[in-house]
Amino acid sequence: MKKLLLTVLGALLMAAPAAAQTGGARVDVDKLRQTIAKSDSDIANPRNATKASVWLKRGETLIGADAAPVNNLYPSMPENMLKLAMGDVPATQETLNGTNTYTVYNYPHVKVFMANGLVDFYLPTTTVYEGALDLAYEALDKAYQLDAKSAAKVGENINTVRVKSFENGTSLYMVGDYKDAAVEFRRAFMVSNHPTSPAIDTVAIYYAGMSGTYGGDYENALLDLDKALELGYENEGQTYYLKFLSFYYLDRRPEALRTLEAGIARYPGNEGLIDMMMRYYAENEGDPSSLIPLVDEAIAKNPNNPLLHQGLARIYDKLGRSDEAIAAIHKAVELAPDDFLSNFLEGFIIVNKGDKMDAELYRQTFTSTAASRAALAAVFDVFRSAIAPLEKAYSINPEEISVVELLKNITFRLREEEGMQAKADKYTELFNSMNNQAQ
Repeated sequence: MKKLLLTVLGALLMAAPAAAQTGGARVDVDKLRQTIAKSDSDIANPRNATKASVWLKRGETLIGADAAPVNNLYPSMPENMLKLAMGDVPATQETLNGTNTYTVYNYPHVKVFMANGLVDFYLPTTTVYEGALDLAYEALDKAYQLDAKSAAKVGENINTVRVKSFENGTSLYMVGDYKDAAVEFRRAFMVSNHPTSPAIDTVAIYYAGMSGTYGGDYENALLDLDKALELGYENEGQTYYLKFLSFYYLDRRPEALRTLEAGIARYPGNEGLIDMMMRYYAENEGDPSSLIPLVDEAIAKNPNNPLLHQGLARIYDKLGRSDEAIAAIHKAVELAPDDFLSNFLEGFIIVNKGDKMDAELYRQTFTSTAASRAALAAVFDVFRSAIAPLEKAYSINPEEISVVELLKNITFRLREEEGMQAKADKYTELFNSMNNQAQ
């Protein structure tokens, strides 16, 4: 291993002077295009056009042309290694999608985005040959058709086309070029269906659908998402969520509703699906409680699945039916007593009930101090009952700040009760420490 690392480092050191002078990896675009032109001539020659080796070489040439701008780069590459391999150019800061800020290095043929001192992704800015990967796939497929014995070598290169397409799609997606990202992901899926490919890339077709949805290409997105579902890639319900959005923005509301119902029936714990259903019913006529029979039917078929009971609890909670929500989530805890999410949700839903009771308390008019105190005591009883499941959730995952924040707030409310001030101090200190580390 040490010898290998030294060899790699030596190669980078040898390449570094040239990179430093030019500011990036050397890409002789004219020479690469000339090589492809020669390949064009080779396959146009009838004597060569029937040779698998000629087509295989053409495929490899086209793959190399597409990869040339990003040679020497790899994900999670440390910044010092980047500069060693590509040269040192001025860095800029760039914020994508209004949230993520990157350190960006603009080299002559590629734009490199870094986060936390590591290469996150990179985007070629030079196209050596238009449609190189599509032509590479055609050439490799031709080689396989001419000589099935070339399958191993063809398959290796087919997989390279898949990986490069997926990588290109990811980079385009990150910079918000969703339509072009979908094209790349779609190619990654297409080539993975080749007979020489080791496996079908179902993730790629899902990402094609996701990119198409976000890019407004809804018709194609639906085709991609349907294919993902056909192949069993549901991504915990997110495939249904994206399919709903595409139908919704195409104003195909009945199909959008059916998609939500199908998704919730399979993934009642998917909060995004539930939220969308509630919003849908708020904007259109319908009864959101119609979700409950869908989940009840799923529970009847699989009564020991805690995720189904979690989903039912979320729906009841969204509908404001707190006691039924608590009963449902408690069943999930009984089925999976050491599950973080079930315990957290039980505490969270109980706190929601307490908050509603507390808000109602301030809207009421009491005729006596005793009545007011009794109502407040009932609120405190609810808040107190949330502590046990939240502390259980904290014991399972002490790194989750949302649990600590809830415990801090509840115990502070109950601080005049015996033992609660100490708890309030404990969770306040924990929360402040975790909050400071997050910043």
